[in-house]
Amino acid sequence: MVVMSNELRVAVVGATGAVGRTMTKILEERAFPVGAFVPLASERSAGTRVSFRGRDHTVGVLSLEALRGVDLALLSAGAEVSRSIVPEAAAAGTTCIDNSSAFRMDPDVPLSIPEVNPEALEGSPRIVSVPNCTTIAAVLAIGPLHRAAGLRSLVMSSYQSVSGAGMKGTRELAEQIEKLHGQEETLGDADFDSLPVGEVVGKTIAYNVVPKIGLFERGGYTGEEAKLMAEPRKILGLPDLPVVATSVRVPVPVGHGVSVMATFSRPIGVDEAREILRGAPSVELRDDPEHDVYPSPLESAGLDVALVGRIRQVEHDPNALALFSCADNLRLGAALGAVHIAEHLFT
Repeated sequence: MVVMSNELRVAVVGATGAVGRTMTKILEERAFPVGAFVPLASERSAGTRVSFRGRDHTVGVLSLEALRGVDLALLSAGAEVSRSIVPEAAAAGTTCIDNSSAFRMDPDVPLSIPEVNPEALEGSPRIVSVPNCTTIAAVLAIGPLHRAAGLRSLVMSSYQSVSGAGMKGTRELAEQIEKLHGQEETLGDADFDSLPVGEVVGKTIAYNVVPKIGLFERGGYTGEEAKLMAEPRKILGLPDLPVVATSVRVPVPVGHGVSVMATFSRPIGVDEAREILRGAPSVELRDDPEHDVYPSPLESAGLDVALVGRIRQVEHDPNALALFSCADNLRLGAALGAVHIAEHLFT
């Protein structure tokens, strides 16, 4: 296929996965200037068909040769795959926007939420990392407040849907709910060792929450918590920011929520915070306690904004606020995050 004038040859890597399919859909919805669409995946998925702009396209096998002549590659194929191919592809001229953790903490690779730190994309970098989906949900709310009042510390607890672990996580929840259907009233007396357990979450996730996402690392934090502590520092340009995070898997099919306590360098009240967030890009304020208006993760499903609410002053500290932010982890937290970067670089 010949690339049309002013349009790009665009590859979606991991095109058959949940994030890759969502990327493809968003490119179409947002009329991104795609002149040639190149879906790529592993050998196992090669040969399958994906639709783009009303036409079926055959999925090819990811390789450097397949990326030759590609202007833009949107990758969602895992850190190992990205490490193996992105540096060479970028050196050959392809701009690579990567959804994995492979390059997020590389000091030479921008980690960007364009609505928060567009300056990271200056100079048209060849490799850009998309932050963790939970980080995006949190920082879309925190970033505008930081610009106004100077962030000094963060304490966060994330409540992450099973789809964050992929389709296997979603299936695991559904299977466990089916197995336990009709036994709900007996769970209080059940032998925990007899309950269904899957290999994705590691403990029963149906009717439960599991405060472990990823492997335990230094200091007892998990890999997911380490990301949630490190990434806001890089995005906000605050390398010494004190951050504490706890990440919890919850029995929700889609949508991540983050509870945030943020301390600032000056007093900031609830009304000021609401006004700031009301005008923030990719944020929808849902914060009206008198009328029972507040966000929840499932309400964020399919939306292109983070829902932010439950904004409260921390007692005895006028410099601190508590809030709750939710986002669709597959759409806004991954696929749209990559497309937003591409739009900033190319349109």
